[in-house]
Amino acid sequence: MSAAPALSRRQTFSYSLGNFAWASKDVSFHYFLFFYYVQFQGLSPSLAGLAALLALVADGISDPIIGQVSDNWGRGKLGRRHPFMLAAILPYLVCLLAIFNPPDNLAQGALFAWYLVLAILVRSFLTLFTVPHMALGAELSDDYTERTHIATARTIMGYVGGLLIQVAAWFVIIPAATSAGDAGDGYRQVGFVAAALAFLGMLAAWFGTRERIPYLKQISDSQQQRPWWHAFQDVLQLFRMHSSRIMLLGTFFLVLKLGLANTMLLHVNNFFWGFSSEQIGVFMLVIFLALLPSAWLASHATARFGKRNAVVAFVTAVALTHPLMVLAHLFGLTPPAGSTSLLLLVCLLLVINQSFAIAAVNITGALLPDVADELELRTGRRQEGILNSGVMLSQKVMFGLGTFFAGLIIEYVGIAGITDIAQVTQEMLQRLGWIYGPGLSLFTLAGAWVFSFYRLDRQRLASVQSALRATRERAGVIL
Repeated sequence: MSAAPALSRRQTFSYSLGNFAWASKDVSFHYFLFFYYVQFQGLSPSLAGLAALLALVADGISDPIIGQVSDNWGRGKLGRRHPFMLAAILPYLVCLLAIFNPPDNLAQGALFAWYLVLAILVRSFLTLFTVPHMALGAELSDDYTERTHIATARTIMGYVGGLLIQVAAWFVIIPAATSAGDAGDGYRQVGFVAAALAFLGMLAAWFGTRERIPYLKQISDSQQQRPWWHAFQDVLQLFRMHSSRIMLLGTFFLVLKLGLANTMLLHVNNFFWGFSSEQIGVFMLVIFLALLPSAWLASHATARFGKRNAVVAFVTAVALTHPLMVLAHLFGLTPPAGSTSLLLLVCLLLVINQSFAIAAVNITGALLPDVADELELRTGRRQEGILNSGVMLSQKVMFGLGTFFAGLIIEYVGIAGITDIAQVTQEMLQRLGWIYGPGLSLFTLAGAWVFSFYRLDRQRLASVQSALRATRERAGVIL
């Protein structure tokens, strides 16, 4: 195989647009779907949380299988990743639209079943696209720093896609539906916006990276013959290697916190802060202001301090800044609920907090190609797909647990079914604030502690890559 030409900005951009697919599911599920089913369709929070958990666990089973099959796919001119990305597009869009459009007047059991089955299908078809897409990103460059740039571009486009959905929802769709007397219909229409954005991003990523196919990593004949049922064995083996074990365990804590926080966020914005739909739109939109600082932080911190030290510092900063405004509000140190002054203060701290959070996401995404190199040296197999599926499996299980626990917390707080902030008592506010603020930060700190044990730094990676080159030359394979 001839040497690959330099990765162009257009190719990086096209690849990163594929994260619109992930954003379409994440934003619509985390911020709209749960709230829509609980507050407007009448599904109990505990059942909604249980459906989300079961869907994530069921979906997680498919992750290693798809990762294994795409890793070992050596047939055809489209390479290992592109056939699966293409096959996922249409069924994913159909299922995403269906989950936002349940039949009218379903009983609790039937509504629960509709939510559960469609959530499994949406997540499974997204996995069929996302696992190969993420694995493709790990193959685009061998450079320690450029890998951070690729992960950063992917993360930024994910946030951009999510923000586009939020802007359309909070400033156009939901206000219009509310004015027409049917706010629930606004939440339903979010599904159409998410599907349209996903379609654009998925096609762009597929077409924009096809020309890189001849230069992607090649695999041995023995790996091509490796059966799919070894997938779960390979995922379990990730815990035997130190760097992949730390990456997965650190992810456990961060994603558990994320599942709790994202599921509770609309309840917090509506009933703790007292924000209107337009104010919630501003709240979501200002996250865009964190994208450039987070990219700068990730790039410069990686170059100067290394990936491990940067991740630990940024995750710790997230944990310390997250509860500040919540505690201030609990102790009466902030402007009144629903006021513009409160919104400005909350948004200011949000930009600071998310600058650290997104920087950490950028760098953790760049750890995976490094771990893939070490894994190849250890096993002789190129398994970006298995690595990504292992990370996604851990994310889905822990996010599902977070969503499930969030449903229980919402019932404990007592705000299920409430549609007006005037119905919220002081006891409800206290419960919600202490759990959402300091409580969630404990999981973030645990993640920072785990990542502090990561040892695959720049020097060790250079040694791994040097050993890989020697091994490939001895085998007569040029990658």
